[in-house]
Amino acid sequence: MGFYVGIDLGTTNSTVSVIQTKNTDNSPLDTLTTCPIFQYKTIGEFIADECLPSALNFDIDNRRVYTGLYAKNIYASGEQSLQTAVSVKTRIGSDARLEIPSRFRKNITQIFDMKECSAFFIRTIVDSLKKNFPKLADIITNECVVTVPAAFNDDERVATQNAVLLGGFKSCKILDEPTAALLSYINSDSYDDSADDDTIYKLVYDIGGGTLDVSIAKLTTDFFGDYKVDIVALSDRMNLGGDNFDRLLGAYFLKEFENTNEPIQSYSKEKQAKIIARIVSQAEDCKIKLNKLILNCGNDQRKLDKVKLGVEFELIDNMYVNGIVLNKKILDELFTCYTSPEEKFGLIAPIKTALQRANLKKENISEVILTGGMAQFYAVNEAIHKFFNDIPISTVEDTRISVSRGAALYHWSLDEDNDADDVKKISTISNRLAANIYIRNSEGNFELLVPYDLSETKGTFNYIISDDNVTYFPFYLYSGNGDITTTYTQLAGRMIKAKPEYKRGSKIPIDWEIDENKVITIKIQDDDNIKLSRLLTPAEISNNVVNRYSINRS
Repeated sequence: MGFYVGIDLGTTNSTVSVIQTKNTDNSPLDTLTTCPIFQYKTIGEFIADECLPSALNFDIDNRRVYTGLYAKNIYASGEQSLQTAVSVKTRIGSDARLEIPSRFRKNITQIFDMKECSAFFIRTIVDSLKKNFPKLADIITNECVVTVPAAFNDDERVATQNAVLLGGFKSCKILDEPTAALLSYINSDSYDDSADDDTIYKLVYDIGGGTLDVSIAKLTTDFFGDYKVDIVALSDRMNLGGDNFDRLLGAYFLKEFENTNEPIQSYSKEKQAKIIARIVSQAEDCKIKLNKLILNCGNDQRKLDKVKLGVEFELIDNMYVNGIVLNKKILDELFTCYTSPEEKFGLIAPIKTALQRANLKKENISEVILTGGMAQFYAVNEAIHKFFNDIPISTVEDTRISVSRGAALYHWSLDEDNDADDVKKISTISNRLAANIYIRNSEGNFELLVPYDLSETKGTFNYIISDDNVTYFPFYLYSGNGDITTTYTQLAGRMIKAKPEYKRGSKIPIDWEIDENKVITIKIQDDDNIKLSRLLTPAEISNNVVNRYSINRS
C-alpha cells in the first residue's frame, strides 16, 4: 500500500491532496484526490471543504486555536481583532512574532512565531487526513511533500519544514510551487502535448494571496517519455498577490470614509485593528464580486461599460462606508501601480527578469501557464495577455488545488519502484536558486558563497580573518541579486568562536552543500554545522507551545 501526500501551505488557503496505490504499477491519476479539511464555519457547525482558509483565531485562556473559515469570518467581522491573524506565510522564516493577548485577563499574552502559526494549519490537515483515512492513521504522517514559493530562501524553507514537523509529520520534502503546478497541469485532461517538440520552454506564472513567482521551465522528454524539467530561470522574491490588491482597494474605501469622519489614528489600538480587518475583508469581497461580473461580460465592451457594484457596510460604531460605486474603470486606475508593464514592482516585472536570466525572448516561450488564487483575476489576465500577445496562455484546471495535486504526484514519483504509463513524471528537477547567497565578512563586505545558477551542489569557501587577536568572528548570510546590497535579505547568522591559531590573514575553509529541498548546510571544515537555521529536534518538537493547544475544539 502506497500513500502519498502533497500539501499547499498557502497565504490565503491551504489544501492537501493524496494518492493511494496498492501496487507499484497502479496509476496515481486514478486515486489522486483533494481531501476535504474539517473546520468550523460557526461554533457548533463543523464542515469539510477542500480549502482551509489560512486564518487563525486564538483563545489563549482555554488554550484553543481555530483555523479556517470560522477564524476568517471572525477576522472579517473585526471582532477579536487582536486574537486573529491571516497571511502568516509571507512572514515565515523571519523574526516576526504574534503577541496574542487574553480577551479577559490584563497583561496575559502568548507569543507565537510564524512557523508555529503555520503548524496549526498542518495539524488541522493531519486531523482531517486521519478522519478521511482512519484505517491508515499509522502511515499518514510518515512523510509528505509541502510546496513553497520558488523564491523562498533558506530560512523560509527550513521554517516551513519545521512547521510541518511541528504539525505532526515525521519528515517532509519541499517542492517549488510553480513546479508543482506544472506537474499537475501536464497530467491534467486539459493538457495537449501533441504540438510539443522534444524541447520546449514553458513559463509558469504563479500568483497567490501574498507571493508572485515566475519560473521558466525547459522541458525535454527522454526515451521512456519521462520529463526532465530544468528551471532555467526564476524571478526575484516578490511579495505581491491578492492581499496587495485588497489593501489598495481598502485604502480607497478608508480615504472615502475619512472624508466625512475622524481619521483612523484617532481610534484606540484595538479599534484601529478592527477597522483595518473589516475594511480589507470587505475590499476582498468587493474585488471578488466585481471580478466575476467583469469576467461574465467577456469581450463585450458595452456590457463592461454597464458593470458596477455599490458598496455599503458598517465600519465601526454605527458609522458606514457608503456612497461608493465601483466599476472596471475605477479598478483599472487604482491598480495601475501593479498592472503597468513599466512598473518595477508590478505584475510584468518578474516576467522580464526571468526572461533576461534565461537569455530568452518572450517569443521563445511556447506556453504561459497561470496558477494561484489570483490567476483568474481580470487585471492579472489582461496584463499578461497584453505582454505576450499571441503566445498561448492557459490556466490550470483548478487554481485552488493544482499545487497540492502536483505535490502529491511528485511524492508518488519519488518512490523509484512506482511506474505508470499514463503519467508524465519529472525525472529530474534542477537545483537553481532564486538569488545568490553571500557571506558578509568582518569588514562589512559581501562575498559570494553560493551562486543562484549553481552548477554544483557543494563547494568550499575560504573565509579570511581580517583582525588580530580575534576571539569571535561574524558569520552572517544574505540572499540577494545585483549590486544594490541594501536590497539583500539577511538570513540566519551568528558570531563564531575563533580557535587560538586564527590570526590576521588566516584562511578558514567553510564547506557548503545544498540538498534537494534547496536547504543549505554550512560548516567549518572538519567541524560542526555552524548554520543557525536548522530542523527542530524531537525534544524541541514535543516541548513546543503548539502542543499545548487544541485545534478546532468547541
